[in-house]
Amino acid sequence: MYVVVRADGGPEIGYGHLVRTGALASELLARGHEVTYVTTTPDHVREVCPDGVGTVTISSREDPTPVREFTRDNADVTVVDSYLADGAYQRELRTVTPLTVIADDTRHQIAADILINGNLYAPELTYETIGEEPEWCLGPKYLLLRPEITAHVSRDSPWREPPTRAIVTMGGSDVKELTPTVIRAFDGLDIRVDAIVGPGCTTEQEQAIHNAARTCSADVRVARDPDDLVDRMAQADFGVSTASSTTYELLALGTPIVSISIVDNQEPIAAALRDRDMAIVLERQIDTPTIMRAVKKYIQNPDCREKKQKRGKSLVDALGTKRVVSKLIEYN
Repeated sequence: MYVVVRADGGPEIGYGHLVRTGALASELLARGHEVTYVTTTPDHVREVCPDGVGTVTISSREDPTPVREFTRDNADVTVVDSYLADGAYQRELRTVTPLTVIADDTRHQIAADILINGNLYAPELTYETIGEEPEWCLGPKYLLLRPEITAHVSRDSPWREPPTRAIVTMGGSDVKELTPTVIRAFDGLDIRVDAIVGPGCTTEQEQAIHNAARTCSADVRVARDPDDLVDRMAQADFGVSTASSTTYELLALGTPIVSISIVDNQEPIAAALRDRDMAIVLERQIDTPTIMRAVKKYIQNPDCREKKQKRGKSLVDALGTKRVVSKLIEYN
């Protein structure tokens, strides 16, 4: 089966679309299928997505024509993960191959054979469709998580009392430059902190993170896009993260979260976490003292930490990518 993925990513628009479609691509490649990205950001596709995917460069994110023409001649199935792919865009692509759309919200009408929305809140949304309804794949059962996450979920989560390790990961490009603020919240605490510099962070951002680490009395270890990121996440007693796709990785690993929504499209994830009492969720306008109070709550309240750990692992089984690939195969 030849699968074409229409997705973009990078420092300006974030890496989430590439991370989750990259998870899908990994599973497809492992099963012997072929995957090509049609994208405006080929360099970032090659940076984030698995070895073995092809890339075709297009110039427009809004025009479906070059995507349709490429898929007409090559694809068995098309997968679209883009906030700019509205109902008309989807309908154009669906004329030449079965279409799977990956979405986070209801901003657009849906004209697809399969709709994937793995978010906690996905089953509660009201979707507007064009033509025949798609097959609905909604909720955490269909989360697209990297194979590295799947490999860890069968292992027992660490339990240390008191906790000795934490992780700070504020997204691929830390668009609000919050990592130094978060690091300072650990000052005075006897704990190791893995502070992650995302692949899209500038050298100036990285330097600011190192400066914050040097002035913090905690054992802060700064790492830029480390190969062992998933292991660091799994070994942490808790983490501080944006309300992004990283949220679901931490839930699957059983790592309790201090969650911060930094952009509008993260608000639904933050609200779902808050409503389900699955994380300590902070407001968007945060400062070091606010983060410090949340961190100390996890350190001083093992019952809170244990409850969050168990709820995350019970909700996210990390098998969603396999389920989605099986759905794609049905349409081949």
